[in-house]
Amino acid sequence: MPTTWHARLDWASTATTTTDALESLLDELANHSPAGSVSRDGLHGSVMLFLESAQLEDAIADAIAIVRAALQRSVPTADVVGVDVRDGDALDRELEQPVFPGVVGYAEIAEIAGVSRQRARAFTKIDGFPAPVIVTAQGPLMARAAVERWLENRNTRPGRPATS
Repeated sequence: MPTTWHARLDWASTATTTTDALESLLDELANHSPAGSVSRDGLHGSVMLFLESAQLEDAIADAIAIVRAALQRSVPTADVVGVDVRDGDALDRELEQPVFPGVVGYAEIAEIAGVSRQRARAFTKIDGFPAPVIVTAQGPLMARAAVERWLENRNTRPGRPATS
């Protein structure tokens, strides 16, 4: 009985892949619900698609054959350089995972640490405090796990730390 597989294939090209060529590639793969992207330099890209095959090995071989044939017609200077194939259950588990790690700003850090927001902002000047993983207009966001680990291990002795 066939299984539905999700495949992601990466390609490399010796010439720049244009947006029109990517659209042509996706049109070639239309029967497989494709999505794709091209790197900024146009020399690398990836395509995701769905296909039906009886076994994993067949799905891998079929995905490579399908994409190579489509590349031959749309991006003839490209060839497949990587493949990742998983069944629907594995894809569902992957999609349930958050794309970004849990992040916290000053308000959350203050709440976790039991200090004021002003004191939470001052933590950023202490050696070893986690660097932001993203900076927004409202301020930096740090990985929650890194902040929690730092708070568990920080020196909480009263007074200012000794200077070298």
